[in-house]
Amino acid sequence: MLFRQPHKPVPEIKHTAGSSARLIGLLLVAASVALVGCASGTSSTTTTVATGGSVPSPSPTAAAEAALNAYRAMWADLVDAARTSNFESSLLSKHASGSTLSLLVQGLARDQEQHIVTRGSPIIDPKITSLSPTHNPKRASIADCFDDSHWIEYKNHGGLAKNTAPGRRATKAMLTNVDGTWKVTQLTIEATGTC
Repeated sequence: MLFRQPHKPVPEIKHTAGSSARLIGLLLVAASVALVGCASGTSSTTTTVATGGSVPSPSPTAAAEAALNAYRAMWADLVDAARTSNFESSLLSKHASGSTLSLLVQGLARDQEQHIVTRGSPIIDPKITSLSPTHNPKRASIADCFDDSHWIEYKNHGGLAKNTAPGRRATKAMLTNVDGTWKVTQLTIEATGTC
């Protein structure tokens, strides 16, 4: 789906043949560059108890759940927009920002230009791998095994688009909490069969 090269509207991505794997490939390259400097080791998730009448910060458990919910919502927003290749969907910016949002928008724009829509849904099973800082987390790392076997591209007129082999792909995401809103800022999706 979002892995095709744009034509003139989004020239910085190269053209390849395929299906949603093109978007995944595009996300893989861009997100892996962004994640190169990020370690994904686990960090402590102990909660510091506030004393002296101050209001406690959200617990790491609440932050982890909020980050997971934002990650799931980003995929749900993308699935919704991909049904019509609506690259202008206001849903996309609710749970994605930065390079992730750019990749989603560019991929959908390419799909729309090529008269492709996507049906079905991917299967995700995200897990938090780190939260930082431990007190009042603002950053989260997620590991997932994204499965696009049931998320298939079709031509607007009904036939199957040229789809590449679907399957399970190791996926990593970085999320940031800004003013209480978690958003996916970096996304890396590996090749089929990596999880």
